[in-house]
Amino acid sequence: MPFREGIIAALAVAVLWAGQASAALAQSVDLWTVTNVAVDASAASPSAAKEAALAKGRQKAWKEVYHRLTPATEWSRQAPMTDLELEPMVKSFDISGEKHSSTRYLAVVTYVFDAASVRTALRRTGVQYSESTAKPVLVIALNGGAWQPESAWGHAWAAQARRGRLVPVAVPEGDVQDITTLAAVSSAAGWDIVKPLADKYGAGSVLLAAAGKSATGMQVNMTHIKPDGRTPRSGAFARQGTEDDTALAARAAASIADGLQEDWKRTTSVDFGSQSSLVVQVPFNGIADWVGVKRKLDSTRLIQRLSVEEMNMSTARLRLDYVGKADQLQTALAQANIYLVPDDKGNWTLSRNASAANAQSPNSVAP
Repeated sequence: MPFREGIIAALAVAVLWAGQASAALAQSVDLWTVTNVAVDASAASPSAAKEAALAKGRQKAWKEVYHRLTPATEWSRQAPMTDLELEPMVKSFDISGEKHSSTRYLAVVTYVFDAASVRTALRRTGVQYSESTAKPVLVIALNGGAWQPESAWGHAWAAQARRGRLVPVAVPEGDVQDITTLAAVSSAAGWDIVKPLADKYGAGSVLLAAAGKSATGMQVNMTHIKPDGRTPRSGAFARQGTEDDTALAARAAASIADGLQEDWKRTTSVDFGSQSSLVVQVPFNGIADWVGVKRKLDSTRLIQRLSVEEMNMSTARLRLDYVGKADQLQTALAQANIYLVPDDKGNWTLSRNASAANAQSPNSVAP
């Protein structure tokens, strides 16, 4: 048996396991489930009212999935879909809190969309969208300068952490280790102070969000701390109608989280109808290391096909067929802590060295 084929055969079981593990990894951020959709409809009979309510809910849920994956500049291109088109795209749904009369039906529904059907619908319209999931943003919700997870503001961010997003939100668990680190955190903190928390939650950045009351509602002063610096910003949220503190906090947190998504989606959205290729050298230290790299490559949605051109016990040469631009592929891979680095001759290498990658690609994007 030729050497190359022997090496590939020796690693076959490991590669199979990597593919299975990467499938589980890809499901860790659920972009396809929309929870807590309130439905309400009236009709001539209970069954007709329920059917009408669930149909309205599907439309609301589809709009949320569309908005999750596409930048706001694409929202006007969302084509209307009939219920006959939309119903087969929903893989399952779960109903809670049903209330009904002879002519009216109310409930709260969770809709789970079929990912392949969503992709088909988006590609059919030619819309640019993203499935590149960023490292989480760890949000430290402060009230009066202190972390208060049981406050309305703390609960609002805990709710955001449960939503499926391209830029996931994480919040501290509040164990002894967290409390020790949080005690040293302030709006003047740098990356060296928050890095232990960020590392614990796999976050690429930390957002300090200090909420306080204003004459019209809520004022939020924020500091977004990243490895390369700090960015201050603020937001004012006026109370709407009879909105209480809980509802106001929930709306403010959702608005801030949505802003994080927009920056990321504008950078990572691609035309999935356009495909490019590159050849990359992948050094690795044994089977376990190769399995880890392969798992991360398989979980990167921009990579449409991966072909092994050559392999020995320490290096593989791969051909990557991908959609989008090379810098978008670099950004997507960096979220998994692998870095696509070019040399001065245009050759590409996958590196686990973030410092070397930043030197080559100083304009890489992080949420």
